[in-house]
Amino acid sequence: MHTLLSKSSKNAYGVGQFAWAVKDSCFHYFLFFYYTQILGMAPSLAGLAALLSIIADAISDPIVGHFSDKMRTRNWGRRHPFMAVSILPVSLSLFAIFNPPGGLDDMGLFGWYLATAILVRTALTFFVVPYMAMAAELSSDYHERTSIVVHRTFWGYTGGIALQVLAWFILIPTATKAGNVAIGYQNIGIAASLIAAVGMAIAVWGTRSRIPYLNKASDEQLSRPWYCAFTDILSFFRVYSARTLFIGSLVLVSVMGTANTMLLHINMFFYEFSSTQTGAFMLCVFVALIPASILTVKASARMGKRGAIVFMLVAAAFIGPVPVLARMFELTPPPGSSELLALVCLFVILHQTFFIGAMSLINSMTADVADDLEEETGLRQEGSLNSAMMLILKLTFGIGTLCAGFILDFAGFGESQDPANVTLEMLARMGWAYGPGMSVLVLASAYVFTKYHSRREQEAVQAASSKAAVAG
Repeated sequence: MHTLLSKSSKNAYGVGQFAWAVKDSCFHYFLFFYYTQILGMAPSLAGLAALLSIIADAISDPIVGHFSDKMRTRNWGRRHPFMAVSILPVSLSLFAIFNPPGGLDDMGLFGWYLATAILVRTALTFFVVPYMAMAAELSSDYHERTSIVVHRTFWGYTGGIALQVLAWFILIPTATKAGNVAIGYQNIGIAASLIAAVGMAIAVWGTRSRIPYLNKASDEQLSRPWYCAFTDILSFFRVYSARTLFIGSLVLVSVMGTANTMLLHINMFFYEFSSTQTGAFMLCVFVALIPASILTVKASARMGKRGAIVFMLVAAAFIGPVPVLARMFELTPPPGSSELLALVCLFVILHQTFFIGAMSLINSMTADVADDLEEETGLRQEGSLNSAMMLILKLTFGIGTLCAGFILDFAGFGESQDPANVTLEMLARMGWAYGPGMSVLVLASAYVFTKYHSRREQEAVQAASSKAAVAG
């Protein structure tokens, strides 16, 4: 296997993250708000639909991972066929979820949201599971894998932010001026489907030259029955590094699900930002990408992946709630002001620099855990491992979305809410949950990752110690 890849190969692979990123942008930031604040659906009902769609979708993850691991084709390997056939279904279902039929009541919207969300997530599974699995196969080098994931993270955020820029600076303001905000959200669905299709196509075509060097399915894998797709996930928990990775990620993604679902409510009601200001807020994440990429590579080389993740999560936990608490105690400029936007953006850049770095390293750890599993089982199961990660992450993100719905209901932001009717008590309830509440869980995740160790981690630490001893 070739361990070092050209930048063009890394970038072609990385652009495939467009699909996952725009799906995440849609589900994290737009769909929940669109269905509850624009279409009038109850937040708790929208949260339930999101959770049920994830549970239904989670069934497909292990199956796709299992068959991706055992597929044999003459010219297209075991990953690329799944990735190629998913492009059209992903695009069409992203369009459909933003365009429900007119005149639906709460239960009608619930049914449409649930059905189309299942279609989006299941179609994307056929791309993402083999795509993620391929990262471990593109290189066997410990640090090169971090570089591959950094490229994937960079392009993923770029695709997601491109959709955000279109939405907040063009699509939503144009529709608002025309007097029909719903059209803006429907156009977001069109933009998302196009961005996803372009990224997926580039990844499939741009990595085809690597197919001869990717791992092949063994004869033992070919003979394994379909139900191993599910029994393998249980067996992964017996491997210490996999178990620690799963639990730490579970806590962290539940935080992401809750916080991201609440974000537009925070921006609109808590900070009172306009759509253009919200667009500027989202661009801060893009600004954080470069320092996050540099920090990820350097911190991992100096402290190892475990040490770097713990450091970054602790930093993110203490930085994240600062602007929320400052706003609650009236230590910030007036709500909706440019000065407040600048202050919040500064902390967003700092927070995202550490948080993006931590998530990149967690994704890089997955490839190292695959090596531990091979040592334990004798099988290369990148597909099954990544499907297990996706199953856990989807379920916990769905739980986070459901929790956000209950928090918003408890705070008084049920269905369509007029900003003029928002009280200080409502803002306080939402602020305490969104700021300090999320940080406590991030610290809990950091604690779990202090327990992580893998064979690759130990080898890297020993190599670094030997190098330092020679240099000394």
